[in-house]
Amino acid sequence: MTKVKTPSQDSIVATNNSSLRFESTVEKLSTRRRPSERSHTFQHIVASPIHYEPNYAYPLLVWLHSSEKNEKEVCEVAPKISAQNYVAVAPRGLLRQKRRVIRSCVNNRLVDEKSWMESYYDWSEDEASVSEAENLVFDSIEQASIKFNINPRRIFILGRGAGGTMALRVGLRNPREFAGIVSIDGAFPSFDNLPLRCWRAARDLPILMTTGSENSTSIPRLSNRRLRLFHTAGMTVVIRQYNDKSNSPQSAQQRMNRILSDVNKWTMERALNPHMTTSELYGSF
Repeated sequence: MTKVKTPSQDSIVATNNSSLRFESTVEKLSTRRRPSERSHTFQHIVASPIHYEPNYAYPLLVWLHSSEKNEKEVCEVAPKISAQNYVAVAPRGLLRQKRRVIRSCVNNRLVDEKSWMESYYDWSEDEASVSEAENLVFDSIEQASIKFNINPRRIFILGRGAGGTMALRVGLRNPREFAGIVSIDGAFPSFDNLPLRCWRAARDLPILMTTGSENSTSIPRLSNRRLRLFHTAGMTVVIRQYNDKSNSPQSAQQRMNRILSDVNKWTMERALNPHMTTSELYGSF
């Protein structure tokens, strides 16, 4: 018979202490700007709720737009989540450029007729871009807090697509700063730059992720490897699958409206009862 060796209490304590020291070192090396260094000139939008009550401390939604969109996307999204429950703020993503080409068929061959470089806004995952996005998020939070009465313990970071991936990365880098993360159709961050380097604190951070059906090519699905990672890390993750079988623009919009309605329910539950416990849920909505 093979004897299974279980870790001793001393080894468990030593591992926990090592994890705490590592996370403490990471926080000291953070590239986040201090409040006195915050920028007031970056492009962003702050959206107020209707019938704003200055004596009430509102939850704050920090929205990170999808690829090739900009901060104005929050004006479409925030009212569909709720027009009166939150203050919302959205920073503009990082400037990028890509080559656009117009081609024509000549003698059964594609020929480039015209090409040019086009600017757009996106969220990249290299360390410099993540650090800048992180600073934009906290600059936005400060600007929203200056203009409106914000509950600092009810700040949620949300995003769609590439913005959802960046919301996960920034939220997991700063788990004590947020009341929850919502990633709408965003892939889980790559393991570069250690997305779970503050995993102990991240275990108490509620996360909502949406995914798509097996037939969808534009909406990422969560792999078994990612699901095992959530389980092993002891993270509180709710995963909801929203299917869009027709792939028509109207169906896609209806799907998005359902997601945003559920986002409102999920965030308000945690804003009103931050100590509620949530087990991992897997379902189709």
